[in-house]
This record gives sequence, structure tokens and C-alpha cells, in this order.
Amino acid sequence: MAISITVITTASRSRRFLQTDPANVEQMLESLKRSGQIFSGKPLIIGSAGQTEIFSPQAIACVEIEASRDLSVLVPSSLNLTLTALTPEELAQPFAGGIEGEHVKARIEFFFKGGHVLRTSAEGTRKAALAERLMNLTSLFERPAISYRLPQGGIGLMNPHAMTRFVITPGVADLPRDAWLADLV
Repeated sequence: MAISITVITTASRSRRFLQTDPANVEQMLESLKRSGQIFSGKPLIIGSAGQTEIFSPQAIACVEIEASRDLSVLVPSSLNLTLTALTPEELAQPFAGGIEGEHVKARIEFFFKGGHVLRTSAEGTRKAALAERLMNLTSLFERPAISYRLPQGGIGLMNPHAMTRFVITPGVADLPRDAWLADLV
């Protein structure tokens, strides 16, 4: 099995790497179990005989790992939502989301320092308690990493500390009391 790794920096630059050696692939996939720590402290080092690149964790917006097998089981899920990156074709489609019973469907656009934008679909179960729903909404910037699925297979990891904002469509009905209510013009 081969994997492709794309590192997207806060300068909105992408660097792509490929690994085909099964032993090296397994070692890299094993390290995904500690993916919650990928943006805290130690630099990300990707090397080969040809060159070695060292990335500052603060300068990484996202790391995407494409693979033919399901990698989502290797990364901790910190949300009650499944996030999936949208293709350009999916973005062009009309979107109808909202809450049906306990099921939630929305689009979330994540904006990063340097201009990178990650557009996702989000589906999951609505938390029963208002306090839990508000906590999920407001604590995204405080998480160590946020995982998402790639439409072509594989997973991505977002660096919440490199995010500048995110937009949820349709709007959230249960806002905190101190939220400012206003329409976008």
C-alpha cells in the first residue's frame, strides 16, 4: 500500500510526499494514533535520501494523508460530527442541511492564516443538552487537532491554532447568550 502526504502551510503552500515502502507506511500510520499531538511542540519532519523537510507545527494549517484503506480508525474523533472535505463538484451542488430529529447536516468552512480554506460537509447526532452543543461549537479553537475524511480516501488533520474562523451553514439555532446577532451584508 502507498500513501500520499500533503502538508498545507499557513502560507497557503502545499508540499506533497509519497511513501510506497510497506514498513515505512505502517510506521507512519502507527504514528497517527498520536495525531492529537501533531501540532503541539515538536516539528513535523518528512525525509528521504533526496532531502529532508522540517515544518514548524505553528505554520501547518492541515496535513492530509491519502490511502486506499480506512484511516479514520487511527485518529481520535473529538467531535460528534463526521467532517468530510468537499470536492469542487459537491460545492457546486445546492445544499440542504439542518436538523431532522437528532440528525444534523451542515456545511462548515474553515479559514486559516495565510488564506487556506477547507470546505467540509458535517453530519452527526445532535447533542441533547444545550450546554454540550454550545461547548462543541465554542471549543473548536481549543482542540489539539480536528480530523476529517478525504473524498478520495484517507484522512486530514486540521490545526485549530492556525484557524482564523469557521462558518456553519445553515446558521446555528442555539447560540450563546453573549453572541452578537446580525446578518451578513
